[in-house]
Amino acid sequence: MAELATLLRYAFRLSATLACVALVVPYARADGAPEEPDQAGASTKGQAVGLSRRVAEKLTKAIELFEADEFDEALAIVDALARRRSLRPPDIAQIHRFRGYILVSKGNSEGAAAEFQKSLAQHALDPFAEQQTTYSLAQLYTQLEKYDQALALIDTWFAGAQDPKPDAFFLKAMILVQQEKFEAALAPAKTAVEMSGQPRESWVQLLAAVYIELQDYPNLAASLERLISISPGKKQYWVQLAAVQNHLEQDAKALATLRLADQARLLTDDRDFRQLSRLLFLRDLPYQCAKEIEDAISAGSLQADADAYRMLSNCYVAARENELALEPLAKAGELSPDGDMYMLLGQMHLQRERYEPALEVLRKALAKSKPEQRGSVQLLIGVAQLGQKRFDDAERAFQAAANDAKVGDAARSYLKFVAEQRSRSQQLGFVVPQTQTVARR
Repeated sequence: MAELATLLRYAFRLSATLACVALVVPYARADGAPEEPDQAGASTKGQAVGLSRRVAEKLTKAIELFEADEFDEALAIVDALARRRSLRPPDIAQIHRFRGYILVSKGNSEGAAAEFQKSLAQHALDPFAEQQTTYSLAQLYTQLEKYDQALALIDTWFAGAQDPKPDAFFLKAMILVQQEKFEAALAPAKTAVEMSGQPRESWVQLLAAVYIELQDYPNLAASLERLISISPGKKQYWVQLAAVQNHLEQDAKALATLRLADQARLLTDDRDFRQLSRLLFLRDLPYQCAKEIEDAISAGSLQADADAYRMLSNCYVAARENELALEPLAKAGELSPDGDMYMLLGQMHLQRERYEPALEVLRKALAKSKPEQRGSVQLLIGVAQLGQKRFDDAERAFQAAANDAKVGDAARSYLKFVAEQRSRSQQLGFVVPQTQTVARR
């Protein structure tokens, strides 16, 4: 609303200048000579209501002071005029009106609104001035968050408007948005944008806000594209557009949007790079995903946490660079609050029959695991011990996992297998290596 107040002051200054210049000679005879009004305040030709010459002259002096930013001096003249006797309704209406302009310039919106109300209450302004004052009061009520009064006034203004400009439609849309009447706000918001060949950024922002509330995501995407064309250097539009495109399952478009923003060096936040990395992964570009994550971590743009390293590892796995996936997964395990990452790393070592490295990380997983994870970790430890023919150690690990609801059946099957392998080894006369390590927490 602060921006609105500033705009209002500039608009009202122009309005006050034009209004007071017009008031110096408010009506004329057919031959072009000024014509004095009668005592009722109307011209002898039945033309528009006008000011008495004395009031017009004083207001002319006040406007000169107003234009010189001497607001207090201008206000003193208007206040002195207001104390005069035998003022007619046209005089009173214009005095309150001009006082309103001065108060707006002094930052007194409440006082200005009251003056405009008093001016309109005289029902003595000419049609142009009445329309102008009605519009100004609607703007002030919007700034003062008196939206019901503002809407009533702008509707009154539209009823008498001959050629409403885009600004008026924007004002009505803004009032309706503040009242959370989003469906009603859509038409004036669209009209404001479509009537202007080069709409203001704030107008398109308001239209986008309406589309968000109405959950009209295709039109929201179009509005965001328009905002990007207006202000291509504003990162939030690119990121928001990518998010909307992703919601619409337009992953290719979302990725293209973010990559353009990245090339323009607009992406700066951690979440921006995470979103870009996820889209690269989803679009089957895992190597580019890995490169993006590594570069972002090195630049400090992406926090080097467990999720980042897990994504990096996943990208390398998807790119069939399994060896490169091991180190980031180990870092993810170190940073993770639970044992999930170490479990995954242990499984990767087991797939390659690297039993000692698997045991090392699985013991770390067991130390960090939640109660519901321990059975699964013990099962994997048992598999690693079995791979090295350490049957006693494997048996202890499988026994620890045997009562787990998820892996109990598998653990019991492994126990039978251990017994068979031990028996076979003994029959063949092999010496079975043992360790003193107990795979228990």
